[in-house]
Amino acid sequence: MQILALDDDPLLLHTISMVLEDTFGEIFTAEHPSQAQVYLDSGEIKVILLDLNFAIGDSDGSEGLAWIKRIKDQLPSVTVIVLTAHGFVDIAVKALKQGASDFLEKPFSNEKLIATVQAGINLAESQSQLNDVSAKNEVLVQQVNIQDQMILGDSEVMRRLTETVERVANTEASLLITGAHGTGKEVLARYIHKKSERAAEPFIHADLGAITHSLFESTLFGHKKGAFTDATQDKIGLIEAANLGTLMLDEVGNLPLPLQSKLLSVLQNREVNRVGENRPRAVDIRLISTTHLSLEQLTDASIFRQDLLFRINTIHLHLPDLKDRKADIKPLADYFLSRFNKKYKRTLAFAKADYKSFEDYKWPGNVRELKNSIERMVVMNQVESLDQHSDTQQTDNLYEVEKRKIAEIIERHSGNITHAAAELGIGRNTLYRKMKKYDL
Repeated sequence: MQILALDDDPLLLHTISMVLEDTFGEIFTAEHPSQAQVYLDSGEIKVILLDLNFAIGDSDGSEGLAWIKRIKDQLPSVTVIVLTAHGFVDIAVKALKQGASDFLEKPFSNEKLIATVQAGINLAESQSQLNDVSAKNEVLVQQVNIQDQMILGDSEVMRRLTETVERVANTEASLLITGAHGTGKEVLARYIHKKSERAAEPFIHADLGAITHSLFESTLFGHKKGAFTDATQDKIGLIEAANLGTLMLDEVGNLPLPLQSKLLSVLQNREVNRVGENRPRAVDIRLISTTHLSLEQLTDASIFRQDLLFRINTIHLHLPDLKDRKADIKPLADYFLSRFNKKYKRTLAFAKADYKSFEDYKWPGNVRELKNSIERMVVMNQVESLDQHSDTQQTDNLYEVEKRKIAEIIERHSGNITHAAAELGIGRNTLYRKMKKYDL
């Protein structure tokens, strides 16, 4: 369903249909635009052939001109071709100014009609692609974050990781980055993107842990206008927005098995189908996936599809906890101190004893907790003692009570979020949000 003809002459509508059907398939017709709303709402119409006069005796085209504006307001990408009587070129010019793309003077030849409609379809498709680019740019604007300077660190484990990163960054290999919350998985992914040949193309961060199941397909694959109640316009998905660039699937281990199947199909075929649309769209992406789950946990088929694991895990990179890379604590602390002193116009400095305190602390929230702690110190313009949150310590702070309880249960289940959530009596997504809240 691509072409709609609107004219008060039923004989002309029949002729248009007969001429165009062999080339373009089914043609929809109506004797007045008000009778065609169902076709306009379908979102499938690419070309509209529109008469300018519908009321008996009208010849100034005012009604048709008004309908052009209404149609273009609803369907900006549609091509409107006006049908006008011979000698009324001035009205046709007004129609072009109103938003029409072309006009046909009656009577017109079959060849002229077919050629004009084909040109209109080509124009509509080009306009739709242009709108996709605009939508893609909008997604990119929403995705923009200030990128932290990447400090891989001086510890032996980080030097080995750096060597691996340098070897794989400029390849097309799919990467799986594992590590606890706050270890810097996204920062590492962005660093790899910047080192790749795709650096000038988009880096799209898709947080799978924060996407509700009902919106998974719409968010990742996009949707067609009218595909569901709130789909008021076409929307490009995050995967399509990452075309030619890098797609980061954050916390891929949190994805339920049924959604893993849908994701696997897209990654295997390298094409997406927007919700409500049957036309596949090819995508060219570099894939980086992250998860706080260990590789051992991901090999549990009850948690993660093994065929999907093979697809995302060409190269495995693991970011260790900050407590296991103490040699990196001082340079990281100095970096964050310099950054936040500049941001807040402070001159806070750390003494030797402060660095010793930092190195003795366990940092359950890893680099993210170190960053947040130093920012708080700079804002308050004083160095604070670090609370070790020992098991014997009592507190009336509900925030700390919940944080400690969640940490205990996650540790008891060896990081298995499904089992931990079940013991807590909450959903996996809820637990994931709490873990982010508490830097666990």
